[in-house]
Amino acid sequence: MRIATLLRSSSAGVMLVFLAGYVLLLLSEPITMGTVAGYGPSVLGNASYTIPFATAACAASGAWESGRLRRGNVFGQAPSRSRLAIALPLLVPVWAMGVAGMLIAVGVAVSAAGTLPSFSHLGMFAVYALLMAAATLAGYLLGGRLPHLAAAPLAMVAGFCLTAFPGSWDTPWPRHLVAGAYDSCCSVGSVIDPVAVWAPLLFTGGIITACLLAIARADLWKPLAALAAASVASVLLVVDMGYDPVVDRNPDALICDTAGFPEVCLWPETPGRTRIVETTRTYSSRLKDAGLPVLSSLTQNRDLKPGQARFGGKGPIREKGIAANLTNTLLPPIPECARTSHKYPAFPARGPLTAWLTAITTQAPPAPIQGQVSPDDARLAQKVLTLPSDRQHAWYEANRAALTGCDQKPAPNPEGAGR
Repeated sequence: MRIATLLRSSSAGVMLVFLAGYVLLLLSEPITMGTVAGYGPSVLGNASYTIPFATAACAASGAWESGRLRRGNVFGQAPSRSRLAIALPLLVPVWAMGVAGMLIAVGVAVSAAGTLPSFSHLGMFAVYALLMAAATLAGYLLGGRLPHLAAAPLAMVAGFCLTAFPGSWDTPWPRHLVAGAYDSCCSVGSVIDPVAVWAPLLFTGGIITACLLAIARADLWKPLAALAAASVASVLLVVDMGYDPVVDRNPDALICDTAGFPEVCLWPETPGRTRIVETTRTYSSRLKDAGLPVLSSLTQNRDLKPGQARFGGKGPIREKGIAANLTNTLLPPIPECARTSHKYPAFPARGPLTAWLTAITTQAPPAPIQGQVSPDDARLAQKVLTLPSDRQHAWYEANRAALTGCDQKPAPNPEGAGR
């Protein structure tokens, strides 16, 4: 069959129109929202939102092509070519349709990030390509065994569920077999864990091998053995992996400004680094003048050295977030006991402390901050600011100490501080 005729008659062409429209119209917002500007690894990570829809399309189209062969009784007419030689030319356009859908998703992410995918993370796209191949071949096999009218819809539902649902399970490792957590990759301080690439490559490779053997009518034990071996090996790789398939980025990529106090180390993707460093030092000087402990080094690296404080969250630091970042360095993290016991009586003190520290940093009256500081917290912080300096510090230290554990109550009344 001529290539032009094959492409014109394939169900993949029609399916690609629907898949592309779905990605561009309905998935572009979640893809772009999680993409980190200027950071290549996040491009491929956020394109993974398309996986369940692309695999569903591939499975449905593969089942449709299988149904066409059944309706034409192709294999009942003693064909001169093998079953694989007949099936694969029909399935390659289907696989290409799924890959094209993923490329469209990558293009949407590239437009948001303003940069191309990172070369070091292209293994993630290889996972996407093999997932599309596995879905196509599995859909073809389903189409040969299910009723004609039900084959494509059932294959579509199966393709979607098997790639979308593992990400919502409490047990983390199944999601890593189908790249179900790639959307966690990557903040500017993290990169993909190589194990999270090798495991789905191995798993989907086993599915592809098993499907090819089944299509070729090999002995039943051969596809089952290939699938079982690949499944066991891939599960062993990820069984101890957590929910997010990422590891810390190499800190050698940090750019540190040591020309003043404090030292500020930022990832190279941070926009306006010079302005951010200047603002950070201005705010730090105000905190130091107020008698608060400012560490000599602020870094975006997760692995802290003595005298360093973690500066910023997962995304790039913005100038408008510097005050909040500095405030967080002066407050203790949520203790582990609060996560395990679900008891944290001192937590109500966090809002007023945040408002008080932010007011000192910005030299502006305390104001509510959505999700962090309530109007009552802001009013309490304003009341604290009217007290003598030693009373303010006593109030801060008492509440900060309470936030470090799970057995102390806060001391919100500033009138009692230091007495």
